[in-house]
Amino acid sequence: MYRVSGYNIYLPLKKSDDYLLVQGAKGSFDIVNQELVDAIQNFDPGNYENDPVIMENLDALIKRGYITSLTKEEEFTFISHLSRAINKKGRQTMSITLLPTYNCNFRCEYCFERNLQKNGAEWLGKQMTPVMVDAIFEALKKCKEQGSTIDSIYLFGGEPLLKTNKSIVEYICQKATEMKLPISCISNGYTLDEYIDIVNEHNWKYIQITVDGIGEEHDKRRFLAGGQPTYDTIIKNVDLALKKGVRIVMRSNVNKKNIPGIKKLIDLYTSMGWIDLPNFKYYFKSTMQCYDEVADSYSDVELMKELSKIYGDDVTKFQFNSIYQGLANRIGNMLKQNTFAPLRSGYCGANMGMYTIDPFGDIYPCWDVLSDVNEIIGTVDLDSQAFVFNDNHERWKGRTVDKLEECKECPYMLFCGGGCAAQAKIFHNDINRVFCDNFQNLFNEAACDVSEAFLAEQPVTVNT
Repeated sequence: MYRVSGYNIYLPLKKSDDYLLVQGAKGSFDIVNQELVDAIQNFDPGNYENDPVIMENLDALIKRGYITSLTKEEEFTFISHLSRAINKKGRQTMSITLLPTYNCNFRCEYCFERNLQKNGAEWLGKQMTPVMVDAIFEALKKCKEQGSTIDSIYLFGGEPLLKTNKSIVEYICQKATEMKLPISCISNGYTLDEYIDIVNEHNWKYIQITVDGIGEEHDKRRFLAGGQPTYDTIIKNVDLALKKGVRIVMRSNVNKKNIPGIKKLIDLYTSMGWIDLPNFKYYFKSTMQCYDEVADSYSDVELMKELSKIYGDDVTKFQFNSIYQGLANRIGNMLKQNTFAPLRSGYCGANMGMYTIDPFGDIYPCWDVLSDVNEIIGTVDLDSQAFVFNDNHERWKGRTVDKLEECKECPYMLFCGGGCAAQAKIFHNDINRVFCDNFQNLFNEAACDVSEAFLAEQPVTVNT
């Protein structure tokens, strides 16, 4: 007995009367006409043999997963096995974020780490020691010997590039270079000029720096601990770094307060000559609802609409919105390389191989739960120079989308991964709840636009 899969996604295209048909369980992507969509949606298990459209396409529809002989329970079992296989594979690649300190010279109005200030100056001032760094990198070597791939080292904070961190940051870089691990950094850019020689010596992959507007617009959102402005210093440092060959990724956090200024930022990057530099990129990201005032919050879907006014229908517009960027790139790579669909078992590395280690040697699954002692997943053991994990480790790393009750019948589940676990905790006090955050709208727009752009680039064959 055949039936229509419960994981089909039907998306009308913008530039034709055809549809993008996506199979959420098997990852199939197909361009089909309205007639076939209607036939699938009106499929009669007891009378399909009398439908010429179905019969003409039946073998392909079964192979691609749109029509299935599996029961609902069997189809979900297939998805569950696939999800956990993806998770197992993903956990074999580790990315490591190191916090030289929790201390920061900024007091940004929307900072998700502002709760750290309550821990006091002594706690904030704790700095990672060379002994801790040695233990971390020896532990990484052991992980590598056991079959893990170490993908990268990220520097985060607080502010990792404080002047007082220079010695320990340089030591971390030496250790990373010895293991041939690429280094990236998330910084506010205020003291970047102090680090340019270290960055170039160790060939950092990139430094991400945030600018939220021009001049005062930025300064009223991102200011020093004493309230002083930061914009002019950041722009000067970025310009210097770019001229020295440092790779800069400029981020702008957007909400209703500063959305009118994004075009001015793009104009600034153009006037500075940065746009044409191979070592400069920029993007925008809406501020997370969890850390912003509800009245000020702005969704990524709304942000994409504003960016579309600037970039039009050009599919490259997705590169300037970080949430769309990753999704569009994965779909585009699938089409160009004729490879597997970008299915995932979890939302991000927090549910796979991402590990964040603070100055105290506590290990967290991601940046968003730093200092929450209830979410520590392990520690760095200085004596054995190894990572020692606790029960929270599997709770986070084993959070696969098939285990989330709210996701089990969603056709987007293996594209979404169940949403951000950290935000699910903030909204629901439970990481095993779903956090959709407009994902279906994001997917629909990116999948259609990228697919149509890919089709438009294909050569036309003329028979003679």
